[in-house]
Amino acid sequence: MTPALPGASLADALPRGSVAIFDVLAERIRRNVGSRLVTVLVPSSDAPFLVRVFSNNLEQYPLGRADPVEDSIWFRRLFSEREAIVANDSDAIGTWLPGFDSYLEQGYGSLANVPIVVAGTTIGLLNLMDEAGHFTAERLAVLRDELPLAALAILAERR
Repeated sequence: MTPALPGASLADALPRGSVAIFDVLAERIRRNVGSRLVTVLVPSSDAPFLVRVFSNNLEQYPLGRADPVEDSIWFRRLFSEREAIVANDSDAIGTWLPGFDSYLEQGYGSLANVPIVVAGTTIGLLNLMDEAGHFTAERLAVLRDELPLAALAILAERR
């Protein structure tokens, strides 16, 4: 992964491709919303899996096949209802992600899984994790403004 230059603009990233655009997205989220972990998942074109196409922590969350597509409340909420999942403590997270203990061991206590929707279709998920209580309504409102950039990065990845 080619890291974005500090302060790199979207105009600088566009000609370099999806990796550079994802780097700009992650930097903007870090600066404007705050999040220790930023990953992006997209549906696989040839298998019933979600594929991680971006991670700011490749050691713990590498690129490639990530999660099976299954009929679950989590999947329906994000892909069918196109609604975000926000959980700011371990009990709330456990409701959505059984076996969350491994995340707690990594120091994460809150998550935001946000669908990236284009023309009424969820084309991917923006997944953020941080300390407990981090994802306030104010931070989520700021995050909403970053979703078009996430969509652009996914569309560039598909090219």
